[in-house]
Amino acid sequence: MNISPHASRWLITLVLGPVLVWVLLWAPPPVFDAVVALAGLLAWREYFVISFGRMIPRLMVVASLGWLLIVVGAVLGGIAGQQAALFAAMCGGGGYFLLNYERIPSIIDHIGRFALGHLYLSLFLSFLIILFALEQGRQWVLFSLVVTFLADTAAFYVGRTWGRRFLYPAVSPKKTWEGLAGGFVGGGLTAAVMAVLLFPVAWYEAAVLGGFLGVWGTVGDLFESMLKRSVGIKDSGRILMGHGGVLDRVDALLFNVPIVYFFAITRGV
Repeated sequence: MNISPHASRWLITLVLGPVLVWVLLWAPPPVFDAVVALAGLLAWREYFVISFGRMIPRLMVVASLGWLLIVVGAVLGGIAGQQAALFAAMCGGGGYFLLNYERIPSIIDHIGRFALGHLYLSLFLSFLIILFALEQGRQWVLFSLVVTFLADTAAFYVGRTWGRRFLYPAVSPKKTWEGLAGGFVGGGLTAAVMAVLLFPVAWYEAAVLGGFLGVWGTVGDLFESMLKRSVGIKDSGRILMGHGGVLDRVDALLFNVPIVYFFAITRGV
């Protein structure tokens, strides 16, 4: 079913928004961890199609098990557990390639794509679990989601209305400098308001963070667009009607969540 980006954006928000709010604010932590784990599995499946052009069942199993191990490590050991599990997941991949050396002609290329998946997906996405485990983790995850979404929404509408100068047409032909400015302002304003409502953080510090997230999230969006464009793919998947796949929805969040985590721990909140 064809649906406009405008309608799709708000339909998905109306349908999934209340569920996400419940998971973030009231559900037991294991529910949140399970949602992140499931999102990661779906994102890995899409990443395989982008990076390898097809599913490689045995390697997908190795990647999936590595991702789930990183989830468990982040849940049980925080950032130290995350790093230890990431090391183990990479070793598991190394073992797979070693055992299948004669079957894979371009093995260095395959190793690089596999390693990028764990860096780009497993590492960045698992910061959601580590952020959630902080004292005010539920609020910080909500902050990350809302600021990223509203910054992206501001960039979309400002770019569509006033956009004239293209930002990086080789990677994303519709993004403009005006849209980037809209994302910067939208992220800053959203973060300032949320800080006043949720955290003992100065509104102007939050505004700087939000402005940066508006820009940095666009970098994350461009990074995923670069991966897709390099193999001639428009959307990473079709799970969200008219709005692409899981990777298309979390590309900016992947880049933003680690930044929010390090900001939160430096402020002690």
